[in-house]
Amino acid sequence: MSLIHARMSETITIVRPGPRVRDSAGSWVAGPPDEIPVERCAVMSPYGVTVGSSSETHDASQTVVTRRVLFAPLGTDVRPTDRIRRENGELFDVIGRPLDFPLTSLAHVEVALQEVTG
Repeated sequence: MSLIHARMSETITIVRPGPRVRDSAGSWVAGPPDEIPVERCAVMSPYGVTVGSSSETHDASQTVVTRRVLFAPLGTDVRPTDRIRRENGELFDVIGRPLDFPLTSLAHVEVALQEVTG
């Protein structure tokens, strides 16, 4: 069993924009989000980063950008417009398109994540 496989024990929630609806003025707005639980996942630091993976913007703001990688079971439907919520409440934006790795010893989906705070 690989280290990644051993760590894939977290249940994450995919928060997907819901279908558009009309508001009281008749304008189209995003509907309530769909929440999709996914078991056997892991959220880890990007490859090659030993401690943390965040950066701070030094322009008189307190913005911190944190990057992570989601490992999910093969076949997990993750879209670029989704957000990922961890069990501890952290909420990450999906960056780009997910990558499928079906031919490795641990077939999985990898998704780049980013959290911006401050």
